[in-house]
Amino acid sequence: MALLPYGDQGAATEETLELLNSGPIKLNVARMIANSNAVFKYFNQLGGALIGKAKLDPRLREIAILRTAKVTRSVYEWTQHVPMARHVGVSDAQIAAMDNWQSASCFNELERKVLRFTDEVAGNVKGSREVLEALKKDLSPAEIVELILSIGFWGMVARLLETTEVDLEDFAGKVNLLAANR
Repeated sequence: MALLPYGDQGAATEETLELLNSGPIKLNVARMIANSNAVFKYFNQLGGALIGKAKLDPRLREIAILRTAKVTRSVYEWTQHVPMARHVGVSDAQIAAMDNWQSASCFNELERKVLRFTDEVAGNVKGSREVLEALKKDLSPAEIVELILSIGFWGMVARLLETTEVDLEDFAGKVNLLAANR
């Protein structure tokens, strides 16, 4: 049971509730964030931009999010993003290898750079110059910025999820949220 009440149980304004109820699926993470009316709308805008408008390849984004979930030990984030990762082409072998990606043969060179960079940024805040320079050979400045923001955004979400012990929904891990929200 979550350690704070969900925002739609009293704290949310009419505007927040309207946004929260606008999609086909209401996630408990969104319900928790709805405790902050000042942040809710903008949080959703940033998350939506990273998922729906960014130039970064969705496969690389989801690989980074899954690895961030592993680094932060966020069961909720991992569970919700596995179907999303599959939807954008992350293989079951890659998903299974997230804990020990360094010794896994299922990742290409760019994916390995993204995983190493994710480990650095998620664990140490700063990615190394060495990996950043290596990423510049394959990704544009916009894509690198979006990768850093994705690692940071879902790392922030993991911190909220784990600290407040947000409950997994009954459908968690069974529904591809990318397809469901279209």
